[in-house]
Amino acid sequence: MKARLPSRPPRLPAAASATLGVPAGEKVIAWGSTPNGDETAYVVGTDRALYAVALGGRTAWSRISKATWEEPVLSVTILDDAGRPRRPLRLRVEESNDLPAAVYDRVTASVVVSERVELRPGAKALLVARKGSDSGEISWTVVFDAGLDPRDPELRRAADSALADLRGSLGI
Repeated sequence: MKARLPSRPPRLPAAASATLGVPAGEKVIAWGSTPNGDETAYVVGTDRALYAVALGGRTAWSRISKATWEEPVLSVTILDDAGRPRRPLRLRVEESNDLPAAVYDRVTASVVVSERVELRPGAKALLVARKGSDSGEISWTVVFDAGLDPRDPELRRAADSALADLRGSLGI
């Protein structure tokens, strides 16, 4: 079931936009906040990215591997430059508005293909194609199961072969 987003999100406070550097060209679809002493910490979802100070500012949807919501915590797993999931970041969001549904919708929408493959007996990996929210380009990542060494030449060859087969079958 696809999450339903509101037609009009609550207006983003100017302080949030200024603090996070949300550009005017991106459409805010949802946001949340947490009082933090005299200030407020914001998490903002636009049509192209997720913004939060704890995330280092702007993170394109295609860089988010996984996001979960357990009120009041939004856990976000970001892919590193090699396409490997980092440790999840936990963002406390007291006033969530429709942020959890928006994050689910945008992260899910960035995935074009996700297929689990066996590389050798007992060794599996997830092949994922994502559409970049900024460029529209398709990027591929291979996520090896826990305990597997992605530098193992045999596993790497098997993963590259499985990826080539999948890309060829899809014409991507």
